[in-house]
Amino acid sequence: MNKLREYFKNYYVLNDVSGVLFWDNATNLPKKSIDSRSEQMSILSKFTDSIFRGEEVQEEIEKAENTKLTETDSKCLNLMKSIVIKENAIDPDLKSLLIKKKLTCEHLWREARTKNNCSIIEKDFNDLLDLVHEEASQLSYATNLTPYDSLISKYDIDYDSVKIDEVFSVIDKEIIPKYKNIQKIKSPFIYKSDISDTKILKQIKIKLEQLNFDFDRGRIDQSHHPFCGGATNDVRITTRFEENILESLSALFHETGHGVYEQNRPIQYLYEPLGQSRSLSVHESQSLFFENHIFKSQNYFKTINTIFDNSKDLEKSFLEHYHTVRINPIRVSADEFSYPIHVFIRYQIEKEIFKNKIKFKEIKNLWNEKYLDHLEIDLISDSEGVLQDIHWYEGIFGYFPTYALGAMIASQIKYNCPLFDIFLKNPDEENIKQLILWLNNNIHQKASLYSSDEMLQSISGEKLNSKHYLDHLVGRFVK
Repeated sequence: MNKLREYFKNYYVLNDVSGVLFWDNATNLPKKSIDSRSEQMSILSKFTDSIFRGEEVQEEIEKAENTKLTETDSKCLNLMKSIVIKENAIDPDLKSLLIKKKLTCEHLWREARTKNNCSIIEKDFNDLLDLVHEEASQLSYATNLTPYDSLISKYDIDYDSVKIDEVFSVIDKEIIPKYKNIQKIKSPFIYKSDISDTKILKQIKIKLEQLNFDFDRGRIDQSHHPFCGGATNDVRITTRFEENILESLSALFHETGHGVYEQNRPIQYLYEPLGQSRSLSVHESQSLFFENHIFKSQNYFKTINTIFDNSKDLEKSFLEHYHTVRINPIRVSADEFSYPIHVFIRYQIEKEIFKNKIKFKEIKNLWNEKYLDHLEIDLISDSEGVLQDIHWYEGIFGYFPTYALGAMIASQIKYNCPLFDIFLKNPDEENIKQLILWLNNNIHQKASLYSSDEMLQSISGEKLNSKHYLDHLVGRFVK
């Protein structure tokens, strides 16, 4: 096992290098440097890919299989084998082509979204889609999963489309009908802050430190699309400051949830599969716990509002944005009740993409149809429609379900965390500290030692149950 651990440490360190380059690409890269960065990422990908290609790795796996292992080492070996299979499934030349086309499409997407012009991205996106279909085909062959499930497995190894369909039925049968019947507002009040972004960020950093984000091992910057990236012990959070300061703050808490999870993975397994986050669904559960159950709770937000001199206007804006159902075409700006419907639409379209291999124009039409049907929104702008998210233009498919799965996991944690009600009633520093410590011990430190359902079973006595999510949404929004 020790030799295998060396291979995996090299693999994860190279992924760390890629993570920092990707962060730089999204925050600081000069416009005319994209070709150079594309070449760097492509060559780095080939080095990373080569780690598991040699016969030596297979020999070490076979050697470990014929050795009496501890229960923990057996779990680690199973994860190693799964990763090696997936890494070897994709042809290296295809990986290289994908990286180059992804970076090209990402930059074209920024231009297309800004100009509300699909023609800028359509051809390159369709070319990227062809490459992704080939990737899914190769991955499907190696994993014995359907092409779409094989892509889902890159982001969540515990839930396939059958399980997702089962838990997402609550969106289709309960949340969408309730959304259509609930009273909604179209234009919530937007608070106009006269405090500089720099000053706000300085004050918010104090709040994020209280939530156990370590700025000696992480940082915050600005990017076009908020994300959490970087490397092990070098966590990079990004946000964007918008006219609506609530959206900027919400994004900061969301990405901090990701960051705190990353900074609190078990040190003894840091560079092996057991020490990685279980899945992006579990990762998303932590970002959404920080965003929806901490930041958006009314008592905690009062502590944020002290930065703005306890503004009544900001309080009004907060309630209209986060405790009222709104008509909003943008997923990242949607209220919690509408949010899973946005994800459900993308999931439905992704299934169609990999079932019938539809291309950009059909995707765009299907997107508009489903927004009208599920959210009763008649889209007039592609920037607010099919161009609003970066994911597909980075070649990322099978990722969107993790957002709603994460929200469901977060709600199940909320209802089964013994310290949450104490925090809710009195969100002082000590209660926040104890709440985050509980999350560290029960989720972050578990990393990949247990499956998602095993982790939930230990906390709540049951596997993932979307009933908790519905209870949360109805409790917060249905008066």
